[in-house]
Amino acid sequence: MFPKLVLTSDAGAKSLPRVPLASAGRNEAWLRDFLLRHPEVLPAAEIDLAFADPIPLCREMATPAGPIDAVFVNRHGALTVVECKLWRNPQARREVVGQILDYAKELARWRYEDLQREVSRSLRQPGNTLFRLVADRHPGTDEATFVDAVGRNLRSGRFLLLVAGDGIREGTEAIVQFMQEHSGMRFTFGLVEMAGYEMPDGQLLVQPRVLARTIALERTVLRFTEPAGNLSAGDGLAPESVETDGDTDDTPPALRRRDPALIEADRRFWDRFGQVLKLDDPSQPPPRRRGVGHIRYDLGAPEARIVAYRARSAGLIGTYIVFRGEAGARLFAALESERLELDAELRAASPEGELEWGEDDTTKWVAMRLREPSPWTAEDDTRHISWLAAVGNAFVNAFRPRVQRLAAVMHGA
Repeated sequence: MFPKLVLTSDAGAKSLPRVPLASAGRNEAWLRDFLLRHPEVLPAAEIDLAFADPIPLCREMATPAGPIDAVFVNRHGALTVVECKLWRNPQARREVVGQILDYAKELARWRYEDLQREVSRSLRQPGNTLFRLVADRHPGTDEATFVDAVGRNLRSGRFLLLVAGDGIREGTEAIVQFMQEHSGMRFTFGLVEMAGYEMPDGQLLVQPRVLARTIALERTVLRFTEPAGNLSAGDGLAPESVETDGDTDDTPPALRRRDPALIEADRRFWDRFGQVLKLDDPSQPPPRRRGVGHIRYDLGAPEARIVAYRARSAGLIGTYIVFRGEAGARLFAALESERLELDAELRAASPEGELEWGEDDTTKWVAMRLREPSPWTAEDDTRHISWLAAVGNAFVNAFRPRVQRLAAVMHGA
């Protein structure tokens, strides 16, 4: 039984009859065009805030897996793929879910240039039509930042996949289970019913309802405590020499006995850092300070995390990503195949930084550091904040999508 809508007015109340969208000559092409004309109908923010405010790009965009019904993007470079289906039988439901997964797998092989080309071909407009459509809606959007964000989301397979249709009522749990069994990418998936109701004046009222959704990202935090005080190869800090974790202040006892004035200065430094830091990735939570001398970025995968630090006694500042355990070692090995690209992305943020890929018996890491002999002045603090913010953003951009994509494959194996 479909829920009823009731229209109220001064003259009383009237139940609106449910009408199939396929009536009066409406078909899947009609639904597709309706969504492109009225993107505000899509409940993107209700499913995942990262995909809020979708901007229509084009219809029937060509891919090796077939043409995508409708493609949207928001100002943050988050892509939404919509497949429209006026349901007829349960088998068709499974087929359309398999089809949208095939689209996502193909898009994950694309670069920004590929998407730009196909959007321009679909619209028959030359140039960077993709960015122009966004800039028309949000004039202050920075082109380089937008292009980078779209490229990262393509590489990581991070999309919002929506199946929109009429009559999606039975078997939704089975559809989601089918989807979970046939994918290893970090996408968000939703089933959206577009329910039609006939207004008294004969117009059609369309009400979207999210019937099922799944977010493939699962965040887990592992807690452990590390000693402090050792230096790694190359006189850079090993990850275990600065990283600690815990529910409150888990600073090692030796550090707790430091000058209280230095500890307070450290707190003020990281508070200022948090005010300056601007992350391109809207899904990355802000870093957390859990002790003296460092902060940590959670990447949504327990095998890896990013740490930024300042080591006054060693005269070093830096940022690194650390991989632990067997799963972490597998991630590290997979990332080494992309080392040239990763190095280029990180060096672009700091050509003067020392970049190192390192490992010992239990830990593997990629680190970027600067040698900054102390004592440090207020001007040094400002410069350190600027450098750590730029490098931290670069580490998140470079590693977060790759770690999540690879972790999804590993966990699904």
